[in-house]
Amino acid sequence: MSQVRIRPMGATASLDRSGRGNVVARSGASLPLAGSPSMEGFNPLELLDASLAGCLALSVRIAARNLGLNDRLGAVSVEVIGAKATEPPSRIARQTCRFAIEGDFNDAERRSLIEEAHKVCTIGNSYHASIDIIDGEPLL
Repeated sequence: MSQVRIRPMGATASLDRSGRGNVVARSGASLPLAGSPSMEGFNPLELLDASLAGCLALSVRIAARNLGLNDRLGAVSVEVIGAKATEPPSRIARQTCRFAIEGDFNDAERRSLIEEAHKVCTIGNSYHASIDIIDGEPLL
């Protein structure tokens, strides 16, 4: 019996005086953080869209297994486009998700895959349930 491997959760974002930065996950993954629109790297809003897109793409695979459709599933792509709210406070008001699911599926099966993906997506479920944001001890 194989053991389930758990990836550590959490990340640290850092910016230098010029606004250049990076994000490093506790797992060791890293990416550049854009401190202004002209800088290369992800900005925080793009990271939010990327988190939902990535989670939904992975969740389609889980959905296919749950629905017994895994043997017909090909590549999966999910595009997420966020839209900021027009009134305060500053926040994302909507994220539009577009799915491309390769495989021999009829429209009802594709809809079922997408519905099931939304049910198992940790990021989407977290949005719906609300996330408590608290401050811990300062970093040294």
